[in-house]
This record gives sequence, C-alpha cells and structure tokens, in this order.
Amino acid sequence: MNDTFFFSAPQLKRDSLGGAHERPFKSMISDAIALYDLIRRVYQGRKILSALFDPDGKRLNGDERLAIEVHPLKGNPAVWWYSVNPLEDHQFIRIPVNAGAVIESLGTPEGQKNSDAAYFRYVPVPDGHIFGGEIPNVRVAFMVVAYKPSDLLAITELKGS
Repeated sequence: MNDTFFFSAPQLKRDSLGGAHERPFKSMISDAIALYDLIRRVYQGRKILSALFDPDGKRLNGDERLAIEVHPLKGNPAVWWYSVNPLEDHQFIRIPVNAGAVIESLGTPEGQKNSDAAYFRYVPVPDGHIFGGEIPNVRVAFMVVAYKPSDLLAITELKGS
C-alpha cells in the first residue's frame, strides 16, 4: 500500500484509524470469506485443499500438498515474504487468522518493476509508519485455500442444469 496518512495526536486518540481504512479492509476480508464460501458450495462432493500455517510458514494443520516458502529480506530480519508453492491448475486464497489487524502487502521480485501477487506478507493496520525504511512484518498465522478456477467457473453450468 503506497498511500500515506498523517494524523494529529487528538485525532489518533479518538480513532486510531482515523476512519481512513475501516471500510476497505473489512471489504477485503469479507470478499475473501465470500469467495471461500462460494468455492465451498461449488465443490460439494469434492475436496478443497486447505491448510493453516504459522508465521514462520510451517504447516500447523491441513493438506500436506500445500506448502509455503519464506523469502527473507536481505539485511532486515523484521521483513520477509511468503509464497505458496505452485500446484498445477490451482489458485490460492490467503486469509490471516487475525484479519482485522493486518494488511496483505504484495512483493516485487528483484529486477522487476511491478509487484507479483505470488509474493505476500502481512503488515499492521494502519502501518503507523511515517519515516523511511521498510515496515516490519506482523507475526500472524494464516490459512491457504487452493481451488481450480475451472471448477469455480463451472458454477454457471450448475445454474443452467
């Protein structure tokens, strides 16, 4: 997130978010949950792959085919990126377990100009970062749900039958 917000001390005392981020983050989380619910309904009788991971990327529970790779930022142990190891024909939904307190930030691989949605990390809401430097990660567990887009798109065929 590249937006920068500055708040006065009295304003922060009244509302730590200043109302600036309340709606987009609630919407982001509810969108992820709604998509998960849609996939769950489409996949009735089929298995959805899912797993819970700790902040170090270690699987705590769930499907062993799902795995996380951790990419530390050189020279800054407070910043690291995750990526979900690819599974053929699958896309992923990532949901932090404390979704109201964090933002998913996307990474830009070295040598590239644009962010890549395959690389992500969690930072605080609001990031509270005013001065230069990299915002440190939040240590939060997260879920990964894997689905096949072709199955999700089949919902229109299910409605027609």
